[in-house]
Amino acid sequence: MNQSNQYQENILPQDHDDSFDDIDFKRLLTVVLKFRWQIIAFTIVVGLFTTIYAYSLTPIYRAAATLHLDSDNSEVDSLNDVYRDYTAGEEYYYTQLEIIRSKAVAELVVKNLALDKNPLFRVDKQQWLVQNPNFIGLSDDELEARFNDIQYNRALGYVRGGLGASPIKQTQLVSVSFTSAHPEMTALISNAVGQAYIDNHMQVSLERIEKSATWLNASLSGLKTQLDTSEDKLQAFQEKESLIDIGGIKSLAANEVESLSEQVLAAKQLLKRTEIIYNLYQQYTSIDDIANLPEVLNHPAIKSANQQTRQVEERIDELALTYGKKHPKMISAVADLAREKDNVNKNIRRLKITIGNDYKKAQRALAQQEFDLAEAKANYQQLTRKENQRRELTQEVDTNKELYNSFFARLKETSELEGFEATVGRVIERAEVPYSPIKPNKKLIITIAMMTAAALSIGVVLLMEALNSTIRNVTDIETRLGTNLLGIVPLIKHDGKKSPADQSIDHHYFFNADDHAFSEAIRTLRTSVQLLSFDKKIKVIAITSTIPNEGKTMVTSNLAFAVGQLEKTILIDTDLRKPKVGKNFGIQSTGLSDYIAGNNSLEECIQHDSKSNLDVITAGTIPPNPQELLASNQFKQLLKELRAKYDKIIIDTPPILAVSDAMIVARQADNLIYVVNSDSTKESQIKTSLKRLQQAKLNISGVVLNKVDLDKAAEYDDFQGYYDRYGYNS
Repeated sequence: MNQSNQYQENILPQDHDDSFDDIDFKRLLTVVLKFRWQIIAFTIVVGLFTTIYAYSLTPIYRAAATLHLDSDNSEVDSLNDVYRDYTAGEEYYYTQLEIIRSKAVAELVVKNLALDKNPLFRVDKQQWLVQNPNFIGLSDDELEARFNDIQYNRALGYVRGGLGASPIKQTQLVSVSFTSAHPEMTALISNAVGQAYIDNHMQVSLERIEKSATWLNASLSGLKTQLDTSEDKLQAFQEKESLIDIGGIKSLAANEVESLSEQVLAAKQLLKRTEIIYNLYQQYTSIDDIANLPEVLNHPAIKSANQQTRQVEERIDELALTYGKKHPKMISAVADLAREKDNVNKNIRRLKITIGNDYKKAQRALAQQEFDLAEAKANYQQLTRKENQRRELTQEVDTNKELYNSFFARLKETSELEGFEATVGRVIERAEVPYSPIKPNKKLIITIAMMTAAALSIGVVLLMEALNSTIRNVTDIETRLGTNLLGIVPLIKHDGKKSPADQSIDHHYFFNADDHAFSEAIRTLRTSVQLLSFDKKIKVIAITSTIPNEGKTMVTSNLAFAVGQLEKTILIDTDLRKPKVGKNFGIQSTGLSDYIAGNNSLEECIQHDSKSNLDVITAGTIPPNPQELLASNQFKQLLKELRAKYDKIIIDTPPILAVSDAMIVARQADNLIYVVNSDSTKESQIKTSLKRLQQAKLNISGVVLNKVDLDKAAEYDDFQGYYDRYGYNS
């Protein structure tokens, strides 16, 4: 079967516009409108149940009192390190809110209002004992105490459960609210909570001051004892060391050490000079050699004698300018020079004799001075140690005295504050008894419930629509299957109800004058088949479907009736596994399988339907090998003979997914028409069948959408204008 060109000509071009990916809001609206009464009914039912529920709820009331929180109340005292409250910043206010909601404040409210005696929290003693039989043996006093505890805990839980506190933005005001089913209690407890918070803070402040005073008294006694002990230690130390003015004594000792240090330094220098000369005298024996030594020349005695000698020499030089050598003055001057030089030599010899004694004397002097310096230093260090001990004792006394004075001043301040009542805030606006509940908001609950029900029902409808993967309209065929629609066949109904199966319908329904829409649909299909090709005479038309019970045989039979009105036509049933044509026409005779097997002639197998003037070849005897028969040359020869005798040959084939017989028959046909059961067959099944045909290089000429519910389709506008054109709505 060569259908490639025909298929390409007949199939509608695929449009890859992005509009196919957009949401079809019109269709969604159509789906919602289709199920509008179900949606409305569900919404009304939910609204009724919600109304009953809302009006059965207990009304809840709320009252609120306004407090002003002081942020600088802690400045009333100066004991910052002992009991100052940090009141700056946002943390302070959030802390106060938690205190308002605390158990301590709630307990104070219960106590002030005697809520544990309120009838609301009274315990039914008989019922409680029935529920707790283990306590029956208790005495009356024990039972009464337990009942009081239960009532107290109920009242406490009641207060804490309904209490609320929230800040008012950009102010120092706090809203203290209470929520309850009893309007009088809301105002009463709200006001009581504000006052209890203030009273609690005052009580805590006073207790803190009292504790501080007690602690300061105890500490002050110990500090006094410690101060007296340190003063006694200082006095005992001064008396023991006989210290009057240790600063002056230490100054004298320091001066003595400094003076002795200078003397030691001078003695060391003298010893060094003496030692040098002494060593030189030990090394040289000649007077002349010794006289030329710098160390000897610098000795005071030698230095003085040499100076006198130079003076005499200068005088001789002056006299020589005037007198001769033999002049008495010259002779006297020369004699003086000789005497002075002799004196120098005598001093040098004398120095040699005394230098040893001087050296030993300098050693003894240096040793004595060093001993005196060491003794002076030891005395100075002892005085320093005593001064340090005295300073430590003095500092201890000063510290103890300062600490004692500080604590004494704090104690005096605290004593003055014991009678002061510092408030943390004040009530700005008292709570009033509310006259209308804050909840439940019946109108809002009902509105939200109905809106939710409507949205939920719409969502379910749209979800069901989205999950519907069947083929229902022209758009589905063209966009999802990629082929064109040859025609639609309306659903046949009996008494306004859908027919359960094709077997219950007269297959000559084409001739039913009461259902004009069905016959017009078949005629439209006939026209579409005739227009499939203009350049080639189409004789053999094969019709198949995806799965059984899609109405394929019904469409095939009635199409054959319509074509038979214009041309000589024969209908062949090639479904050799589950044939239906013979049963539908009421023909029980030999057929296709008998002819191909050679058991009967062609004339014996062709039956004539007088009502439709149509020739029919039934499937005949069900063979064990249907595919071998359909693929045989006898079947090809049969079609060749029938082409010569008939204008149109309509072939009913098996479903594609069931068996592959239809693909064998389709190769011998000029056209292959595909029947799809509207709103029943899944898209995945159809695509699988079309893929099998494509793999076999077989292309369909078009799709017939069968069993279309016209009333349902009209609601969707799936075939808008299609029915009107052919009078389907009449």
